[in-house]
Amino acid sequence: MMQSNDIIAVVVWYNPNATHAHNLMSYAHVVRHVVVVDNSINDHSPLLQEMSDNLTYIPLHDNFGIAHALNIGCNMAVQMGAQWILTMDQDSQWQKGQLEHYIHTANNYPSIEQVGVFSPRQVYGKGCVKQTSIYEEKIAVMTSGCLVSSKGYELSKGFRDEFFIDEVDNEYCMHIRTLGMQVIICNTCELEHHLGEIQTIRFLTKKKEYIRHAPFRYYYMVRNNLALSRLYPQYKTFNRKRLCKMLKRVLLYENENKLAVLRMCWKGYNDFLSQRWGRLDV
Repeated sequence: MMQSNDIIAVVVWYNPNATHAHNLMSYAHVVRHVVVVDNSINDHSPLLQEMSDNLTYIPLHDNFGIAHALNIGCNMAVQMGAQWILTMDQDSQWQKGQLEHYIHTANNYPSIEQVGVFSPRQVYGKGCVKQTSIYEEKIAVMTSGCLVSSKGYELSKGFRDEFFIDEVDNEYCMHIRTLGMQVIICNTCELEHHLGEIQTIRFLTKKKEYIRHAPFRYYYMVRNNLALSRLYPQYKTFNRKRLCKMLKRVLLYENENKLAVLRMCWKGYNDFLSQRWGRLDV
């Protein structure tokens, strides 16, 4: 049975502010310990001066990517004896009682020992479509708010460092599934997630929500998505559909930086072909 004392939270920071430090308070009191891995050049430990003592701050003094930072935090959590690791984004905050409800819901899953990743419903923009089932098995989920099994994490050898950012969460979930473990969404539990700049645009006669990212992010989206299709051919159709949907949105809805975005997509494609990994050289 999963208990709060079995859970250690890992959050990755990048150039955080006081709001991001405050977000920790929405879950620090529920879990045994919080590990903050800071991917920033500067030290941000002063933001944590008034926090509780169940916290470890690890400054990296450079941006080594989300996967590398998650691995540092998760490895520490495993060493501290965590049975489950709560992975959080710096922007995410739990509403009162939601994390406790989430843990309770995960505990009631009939085959909890077969689960590698639990996830809440990720809410962004206008929100999610109402679900009828409490649990839903998925191919992949976003990292923030996930309860990652320590057993599964050790079996998988962690997150794929060379992806740097984007598709890191999807790769981990697909890998976990190849190891015979499940990825389960708890549909009655919600966590608001920030994917980027959400803009409402008018296309023909309809209003559409478009999530705009900085152009460089599309480099990683394309390169790493193509890598997933090669690594996990059983999910090739799933990954190609997501890639085509993303490119379609860029072509139809991106107005400000379309040329820059398409250049980054092209570079991501070429670097996939030449097997260049890690951080983008700009």
